[in-house]
Amino acid sequence: MFPKHKLYEISADQLGYNFSIKSSVIKSGYNKNELEKEYLRSKLITEVHQRFDIECKKLFFFRYTPKDSLNRILFEQLSVPNNDLIPMPSHVLELDTLDKEIKNVFCLTCKIDSKTARIRLKKLIKECIYFAKQMLQNDYFQLIEKNNLSDLLKLYDTLTDSELEQIFLDKRAVYANLLHSQIESRLMCLKQVMFNELTKLSFDFKKIREENYTSDKVSIELGQKVLVRYKDKQFELNHFHYNKLKDLFLLNEFFDEYLFVLLSRYQTFFRHNHQINEGYGMQASLSKKVFKQLNKLFGVTHESFASPFNCYFRNYCSAFPDIDCMFGSNGSFFDYKPIEGSFEANPPFTEEVIERMSVHIENLLNDSSRPLSFIVFIPEWLDPPTPGLVIMEKSKFLRNTFNIEKNKHSYISGSQYVDRPDSYLYQAAHNTRVFFLQNDAGNLKWPIDQTKLELLKKSME
Repeated sequence: MFPKHKLYEISADQLGYNFSIKSSVIKSGYNKNELEKEYLRSKLITEVHQRFDIECKKLFFFRYTPKDSLNRILFEQLSVPNNDLIPMPSHVLELDTLDKEIKNVFCLTCKIDSKTARIRLKKLIKECIYFAKQMLQNDYFQLIEKNNLSDLLKLYDTLTDSELEQIFLDKRAVYANLLHSQIESRLMCLKQVMFNELTKLSFDFKKIREENYTSDKVSIELGQKVLVRYKDKQFELNHFHYNKLKDLFLLNEFFDEYLFVLLSRYQTFFRHNHQINEGYGMQASLSKKVFKQLNKLFGVTHESFASPFNCYFRNYCSAFPDIDCMFGSNGSFFDYKPIEGSFEANPPFTEEVIERMSVHIENLLNDSSRPLSFIVFIPEWLDPPTPGLVIMEKSKFLRNTFNIEKNKHSYISGSQYVDRPDSYLYQAAHNTRVFFLQNDAGNLKWPIDQTKLELLKKSME
């Protein structure tokens, strides 16, 4: 007997799913995922994450690797249409994802205003002293002393926000000039290392796919949480999502095996660190009440970017078709070519993925004369504007757009399947832009008016 445990009440307006809306997709077959292969993949991807940490600390002397920085690169790899789990990373050296992540740590690209200057300036001063000793040695450290940054710390609390803003901009300009060449050369080294690591990973994954292995058994323990074990790997999820996955599962057997593969794939491929919310941020979803309004007001029945863990509808696209298809996924959105339907799109928050999504949606709408509609939710990154946002703003299919201010709307955390049901909701730390992209037939079938827009906005609060 397991001990009784507290049950948390799940809000009817927030977390949930609706599988009564049936899928018209017919599976032509499936590839059986062998446990041992996934076990070996998880070890390899863990080694890549560890190597990334080591190189970041060696090259940039970081105390902590920028959260989700490698996860973003992996998401971008998955957005490239390809049959391989990890395609050959031909464009990794050209990606500017790492540049932005690293420079943000150095306060070289972060947005600044009078409200944030007080926090940013103190961070910058401390970083100057730390990185000077590590990267530029004595010459730079003497310059810091000459600029009286230590004295500035003593005056910190007496300065106004506007004074701090100007000081921040002045110091950052000096800081950026001195560190520019050091950062650029080290960034190129880091990119080359990760290119080599991902190239090797691609070959290793292909080798695993072609080999035959013998698998052990999966064990599942139903206690306060559901524990899923295979060899020395253990994952957990809450009972709500355990039952949800059972509802989604398409086969009459092998559920335990596929559950382990699913958990392993999502928690090791995108390294999950629950303490700092790493690996979950790019899997956030809209709340149940938003999906209900999307379905009621605009006929939405399909999610373009979801997972078996966070999907609301039974119809969805996801990151890992080989395993997700066993839980009803229609595969990667970038390989999906619908000609009719009403879709929600809330992509992982990386610039490259958002840009590829906007181009794919534009092409789909351009190629279909049947009713087709996409309602897109992305962060409103304006400094500078993310390319995907610009593409959608200029689209000939744009019917409407609005934004919701940060801290005035909520998302469901990507960690919802391991959290207690009373701790998954969080307020957005960024503005969200919502786009309505429809061809003529889609606009005629699912018209947009101000009343509907206000009801949708209300549901996001």
